[in-house]
Amino acid sequence: MNLELSDWDQDVPAEEYEEYENLITALKRKEGFGLFFVQCLNREAEQLINKISHFLPDKNIQVLRLTEPIDTLYDQLLNIYTNKRFDILLITGLEYSLYKYEKQQFGEITETHYSDLSNVPPILDHLNQKRELIRDKIPVIFVFLGHPFVIDYFIHRSQDFFDWKSSSVLKLTTIPELV
Repeated sequence: MNLELSDWDQDVPAEEYEEYENLITALKRKEGFGLFFVQCLNREAEQLINKISHFLPDKNIQVLRLTEPIDTLYDQLLNIYTNKRFDILLITGLEYSLYKYEKQQFGEITETHYSDLSNVPPILDHLNQKRELIRDKIPVIFVFLGHPFVIDYFIHRSQDFFDWKSSSVLKLTTIPELV
């Protein structure tokens, strides 16, 4: 008789609340530099920002909402950190820079060109170049919140920054109501 065993972690995807709880637990425990990438829609990002602030009262949390395309981010991050000294920075709006690049390079935004590695959007090139400086000068947890396209794009086109020791990706489509 042959008994087939399965790995439950691979067979069953994480439930929404598990992903959320994993993020909260990781943010509670993590100290110093860290990178987290959270796939979520804009409305879920705003809910998540509120919940993180609520469930982590001992952490100083700041939010950077990008509202237009940018080519660089380091100086802005350093300025915020120097003036506000925080533990966690939640970042939204990176899609504006990626969409601008897609429009300029391909004439349209199709959300399919992220695997074309011939060029890299300026913001991602900048983050790759400044990654050690960001880690050394701004030793906080960065949480990038964005549409699945944005996070996938980041992973494929900014591999050096993404793969860097302390990255985690969480996929949230709804934010659970937790007491």
